[in-house]
Amino acid sequence: MKQMIVWRGRKSAPPEEKNGSIFEKFLFYLIFGCVLTSVIAVLVYLLTGASVHARRIAEEMLPRAQSMSRLATRLQSGQISYDSFLDFTLKGQQDSRVYIFDEKATLIAYTAESNAVEVHISQSILDYGAQVVKSGEELISTKWRSADGVVVGVPIVDNLQRVTGAILVTRPSVEVYSSLMSFVRALMLSSLVASVFMVIPAYFISRRMAKPIRTMTRASAAMASGNFTVRADESRDDEIGQLGAALNHLSTQLQENISNLILARNRLHVILDGLHEGVVALEADHSPVYHNQAACQLLGVCADADVMGVLAPALPLCDMVQESGESKTMTLEVGERKLLLVVSRSQETSELAPGTVIVAQDVTAAERLEQTRRDYVANVSHELRTPIASIRSLAEALNDGLVKKEDDRTRYYGYILRESMRLSRLINDLLELSRLQSGAVALEKGDFHLDNITREVVEQTSLVASYSGIRVQERWHCEKPLLVHSNSDRIEQVLIALIDNAIKFASDDGEIILDVKKTDDNAHAIVSVMNTGHIPEQHLPHIFERFYKADTAHTDSGTGLGLAIVHEVLTHLGEAIEAQNEGEFAVFRFTVTISSAV
Repeated sequence: MKQMIVWRGRKSAPPEEKNGSIFEKFLFYLIFGCVLTSVIAVLVYLLTGASVHARRIAEEMLPRAQSMSRLATRLQSGQISYDSFLDFTLKGQQDSRVYIFDEKATLIAYTAESNAVEVHISQSILDYGAQVVKSGEELISTKWRSADGVVVGVPIVDNLQRVTGAILVTRPSVEVYSSLMSFVRALMLSSLVASVFMVIPAYFISRRMAKPIRTMTRASAAMASGNFTVRADESRDDEIGQLGAALNHLSTQLQENISNLILARNRLHVILDGLHEGVVALEADHSPVYHNQAACQLLGVCADADVMGVLAPALPLCDMVQESGESKTMTLEVGERKLLLVVSRSQETSELAPGTVIVAQDVTAAERLEQTRRDYVANVSHELRTPIASIRSLAEALNDGLVKKEDDRTRYYGYILRESMRLSRLINDLLELSRLQSGAVALEKGDFHLDNITREVVEQTSLVASYSGIRVQERWHCEKPLLVHSNSDRIEQVLIALIDNAIKFASDDGEIILDVKKTDDNAHAIVSVMNTGHIPEQHLPHIFERFYKADTAHTDSGTGLGLAIVHEVLTHLGEAIEAQNEGEFAVFRFTVTISSAV
């Protein structure tokens, strides 16, 4: 009987905890099979073999009954004496009973135990005797469980073949059962002996079968823990060897596939982490699967729960994308940032429904630049339209002869000249910024005295500032003269632009201070243009951006190109500039490299 044993390992428990289980089970199943076979054989024999055994007993009893019938015939013919007949038929029976009937089916003699006072003759015995006498044929009854047991009947015939009586021979059921049990005991004993003798070869066979299986168990446990270098025994030529070879092939394929998956995952993570856009992958139930470093930076949080809290307004959009399958976009404000979210349906990430992928892009600068450009176009259009409209109106008045007096015509010509100069300055600023941003301007550097430049600039701007009641003064914290290495014309341009800007935004009756000092390492001079006033904090990060104009309420405050030009000039010179508020002053501070010449 072939038994199949299946070992179900647990991940948390090593296979050694079940050492010997296959061996013990194999022995148990083998012995149990032998015992079960013996029990079934006994039951089958008791159910079907008992009647066969009774039939065999009846066949053994029939010749004896026939011999008795022949003796009865010889008794009738006077060949033997009556005593001899009784001695053979009645007294010589040890395990059987004999009943003798005459021609009228009357019981005339029967065997009895020596100590029995009275013997009860069953009606079935009398019926069997009458049946044999009447039919003249032999009778065999194998109903050994009945009170009479096995019954054999033979008619007594004379020389003329006439039935003159009958002889019944019975074997009691106790005797039949005893004989049957002796055979059963012999069968069980033989089965027990066979089981004992089978234990020895079964022991070695089970050990031989269990050893490679244990090796495979340990190998599979090592593979489950990630060690794919172990190998199972595949040296055998049977199914176990084939199983070992299959397990080794599985280990090799798993190692290769897992290595490829890890490599692909690492490459994907490197690619996603290198993106400037934030990527967040969600399951169908909106549980987070992955987010890259850019997502942490854009959203300002990195924990999964915090990320989902920031993206909560986008979750209804994720449900819509899952249903329709079409990508959708929305704008999300996170602090001062504006993020453009593109929500798309991902591949199947769940057994129930596909998930979603959210790609976040920072469009704060782009939207601000677009808004600034729109404002710039409107502002420049206004700035260009104003002088052109003035020139046109003045020219039309002169052309139509509406101005009669010479003094008025001279004044109108002066207006036209001033507006054309204003238009020229605006166009020059635009061209200057365009050249600086394109890198088409080459700025040559040389040594010059910074104190000469600052003195000239202060003298030039003091007159204009005085019209607004503003004082312009120098303040030096280092020795003069100060030799620097840069482009003198561009530094003068920067100073003039910064002081002009300070004059526009300084408070009335205020002051402008041009402050100069050295850095601690004496490598740079720090020039600060300070004016009484305050720059709104929201404008400080953007004040040097292209086309940016902080004070849009004043139409005469310029086009917002002056500070952008200053920043571009200093950047080309390799210097730095910053703007900040210090107390009651708005400060623009930039560096100039000190010359290394002695």
